[in-house]
This record gives sequence, structure tokens and C-alpha cells, in this order.
Amino acid sequence: MAQLLATYSVAEILVFIVLLAIATKGVVTFWDWGAERLRKVFHKETQQELDRDKINQIAEKQEKFFDDLQEMNKKISILVDSDKDDIKAFITDKYHHFCYDKKWIDDYSLDCIERRYSHYKNEGGNSFIATLMGELKALPKQPPQP
Repeated sequence: MAQLLATYSVAEILVFIVLLAIATKGVVTFWDWGAERLRKVFHKETQQELDRDKINQIAEKQEKFFDDLQEMNKKISILVDSDKDDIKAFITDKYHHFCYDKKWIDDYSLDCIERRYSHYKNEGGNSFIATLMGELKALPKQPPQP
């Protein structure tokens, strides 16, 4: 230490210390910059992979949603067909009851049957039921007089 003080003045030693501090700061700053730069590069790739994974997940969910939607459409078609068959059977039953047994129909029953027939037509039903409806509408609205 004494030899260091004999070779260099206090001012020179202070300049060396300041330069050493500045150099250390420069090395630390460079290290931080390099680490941050590498983090950005790797994070960018990682972010792209995450984005790609999210897109794949969304595509899979969309495909499953589409499959579920197709399955629901099939089931709805089956339900509509079943409902048409049910209405057709209902109207046929009421036709036999009112045309063959009673030989007349009250306004309320006719209105209910017409509403069901309207649903039947809206669901795409088209068959002999239109003929039955015409005959039901032609029935007297009062019971026959004895």
C-alpha cells in the first residue's frame, strides 16, 4: 500500500477508483442489457408458441362446437319428425272421435285441433291430414237434435 502511494498520487488513485467504478458500472449495464435482450428473444419465441397453442385450442373448441351443433341439428330434426307424427296421430284420433262417434264438433275442440294442425304445417307436415281437417271443419257445431 505504501509503495502504491509512493508511485501514484492521491489524485491519481482517486481517478483509478472512479474509472474502476465506471468500468464496473459499464460491465453491469452491459450484462443487464445482454440478459434483457436474450430474455426478449426467448420470450418472443415463447410468446409465439403460447399464441400458437391458444390458436390450436380455439380451433379444437370450434371444431367440437361445430360437431355438437351438427348433433343438435340431427336431434332437433328427430324431435320435429316425432312431433309431426304425434300431431298426425292426435288429429286422426280426434277425426275418428268427432266424425264417426259424435258426428259434430264443438268450437273449442275445433280451435284446438286447428292450432295443432297449424303447428303441423309449420313443421313441414303435408299429407292426408288436410283432408281430415276439411271434414272436421264441415261437421255441425251443435249436437244433432234427437
